[in-house]
Amino acid sequence: MKLSKTISLVLVALIALASFSGCYFLPEEEELLEPPVVKKSDVSYTTTTAELKDITKQVLTAGTIASGTEYKARFTETGGNIKEIYVSAGDTVEVGDLLAEFDTFELDNEIALQEKIVYREQLEYDIAVEEHESETVKAKELLDVELEQYTLDGLLAEKESAKLYSEVAGTVSYVMTCSPGDWVNPGVDVVTVIDLTDLYIKIDPDNEVSEFLIGRPITIRYNGEYFDGTIIRNKSGRQWDEASGSVLVDDNGEEVLAEMSEDIIVKFNDMIPESSAVGNIADTLLILDKRENVIVISANLVKKVDGSPCVYVFKDNERVKVNVTLGLQSGSLVEITDGLEPGDEVIIR
Repeated sequence: MKLSKTISLVLVALIALASFSGCYFLPEEEELLEPPVVKKSDVSYTTTTAELKDITKQVLTAGTIASGTEYKARFTETGGNIKEIYVSAGDTVEVGDLLAEFDTFELDNEIALQEKIVYREQLEYDIAVEEHESETVKAKELLDVELEQYTLDGLLAEKESAKLYSEVAGTVSYVMTCSPGDWVNPGVDVVTVIDLTDLYIKIDPDNEVSEFLIGRPITIRYNGEYFDGTIIRNKSGRQWDEASGSVLVDDNGEEVLAEMSEDIIVKFNDMIPESSAVGNIADTLLILDKRENVIVISANLVKKVDGSPCVYVFKDNERVKVNVTLGLQSGSLVEITDGLEPGDEVIIR
């Protein structure tokens, strides 16, 4: 009985102890950390350096090289088998030079026979004269000579028509491809002769047409070479005044007009390309304006903010808007006359 009472007292004490220190039987709470700090990374820009360059505004137009003096040699009366072509492209010829001829073997035999007939009739007439034949007999013999000579002249003319002669002095620019014995129809171009001192290009510009003034210098580009040229005809008749660098006007300020043309024609000056250039494409470059040693950047780098042109530069590790003044623009390039200095880093993106 006493033991049971003792046990009861122990249990009561334990419960009381637990009630006083219950929280100490739970695990300790973890210490709270400071919130993480996110550091903003630096922005990376792609830039280009503003540099001093030259810029040229020009109009590029393609045209075909031709000659103002061009002779196309053709057999006009009849066709035939070619005997020989005596010239090659690039050869220089004079008026009357033989260019080509047909094979006239059968005609040559007819001519040789007819020449003998004429000779025989001439002998008959000479005999009549020596033997003092009557005037009637001599007249008949003379008439026979003339008739046979007329036939011979016709055969010789036919042989001559089988030959081609140059009617102009110049350079051979074209020779048809054929071999001896090949048939050539009448009217076909066999040889072309041109005057290399009279080369020109006919052009039709897409823009700035009013700038193509008669007398204005222009550059011709052909096969990687550059040639000096001059505009000699245009559609308006307006002329170039070298002194003023503008349209030619009289004392009253009225434009002085020359003869108008359906085409714009550019003539080669002193230096000319080879004869084979005729018929090929060449470019003409008309320079409208040029600036040297100025700041030039890509035009797409220029933005408009509140209606004003500006660019963005990378300065002091920051993106800075800079207002600029534009100058000459040519294609994708533009001159900056104010706002940028050489060495400034212009932001591309």
